[in-house]
Amino acid sequence: MCYDINTIFLKGAPMDSNDNKPNHSLPIQPYTTRYLILEKAQEHFMRDGYKATSTRRIAKEVGITQPNLYHHFANKEALYIAVLEMVANNALDDLKLIPAETDHQLEETLIKMTYYLRETHPYNFPVMLNDMKKEISPETSFALYKIFQKAYLQPFIDLFEENSAQLIENFDADLLANHFFLVISPYMNPDNLSYSKLSIETIIDFFLNGIKR
Repeated sequence: MCYDINTIFLKGAPMDSNDNKPNHSLPIQPYTTRYLILEKAQEHFMRDGYKATSTRRIAKEVGITQPNLYHHFANKEALYIAVLEMVANNALDDLKLIPAETDHQLEETLIKMTYYLRETHPYNFPVMLNDMKKEISPETSFALYKIFQKAYLQPFIDLFEENSAQLIENFDADLLANHFFLVISPYMNPDNLSYSKLSIETIIDFFLNGIKR
């Protein structure tokens, strides 16, 4: 299952409701109820996707009631945004450091950045993209796109732009970054045995060089 990322996220108008906007006014302190909710929700959303995740189950595992959970987060979509924003902020800080470690070499940097995402942020990308297309409101899709664009797409866009001399003429770095995520998304779950025969190195070699001799 494969979708254009921009189509998935930007399927509606920009947000005009405050209910699902990321809340930057509440710092996340370790071991508070809000922190514990986010930790448990991250585990479920990243593993099971949006649709299959139950806020009732999250509340039970945290040791609170579902109404108590909704005291901290207006609804399930608001919780989803908060989780992805928390994860994405950590990813952005780390992804920015990788190009310097590889002297900005395109293939080596792509490999390291992809391994980082798979090992540190093991989204079930196909499930997540499908959920976003079918289960989430346009307002939330827009909010998630802005988070995704800043934390995940932009480091790859920057990398492609820095290595433009090695790429085809008149390339679009934004388009390449979007396509790259669609290519690697099935391989981001290390437990997915269907794709275990292809290494990250091989996938990126195919992406950069194709399969022709």
